[in-house]
Amino acid sequence: MNTAVAVMPIDPNAAFDADVPADIREDVFQEMSDAVSSGESQGRVSIIDHDRIDAVNCRASGIVTIDGTEYQFELEDGNRNGTVLISWNEDRPFERTERTEWALQPLDDAIGSAIESGRGAVLVMKWDGILKFRPEVADIARKYAYDKQFAPGIVTETHWRAAAAKAHLAIVTKEEADLTRERLLTAGPPHRGGIQEV
Repeated sequence: MNTAVAVMPIDPNAAFDADVPADIREDVFQEMSDAVSSGESQGRVSIIDHDRIDAVNCRASGIVTIDGTEYQFELEDGNRNGTVLISWNEDRPFERTERTEWALQPLDDAIGSAIESGRGAVLVMKWDGILKFRPEVADIARKYAYDKQFAPGIVTETHWRAAAAKAHLAIVTKEEADLTRERLLTAGPPHRGGIQEV
């Protein structure tokens, strides 16, 4: 007989409400939010790990001391999701947000035409040439990543994507650019219709 019991995840907000006296709940939550936003310990809140996702959004884990008792927490703060209590008094590893690596690749229509005509390797040579001999173009992906981190928004997206398009390139993840390169290099010559005689 299987007697496995499903463990229900802890609702961090309910646990917080149960542990923190009602008359100081709002103040404690605000202090946690302020410490997470600044990345620095302050008052009854000690920051252990901090991850600045971009200029506005961050996550941190820490300890808040209430009436001599220490409680572990993880909180996200910013304009992406608002202020979210991720965990309360749980022993869990802090995971940093994985950063996206950006790259440049030819525009989709050029990729499609090169694959269709069997000239994928030629497009890769041109692509590499632009990145090697035009450093101002090659630098677009790095500048885009920096601005996306510290000045996220429509202006950053529009400006750098237009700059890439002027060079007939698009900003994509490095993973996507690597897959595109592989597709172009493995694209064989175009298939000619008709029946071959043996």
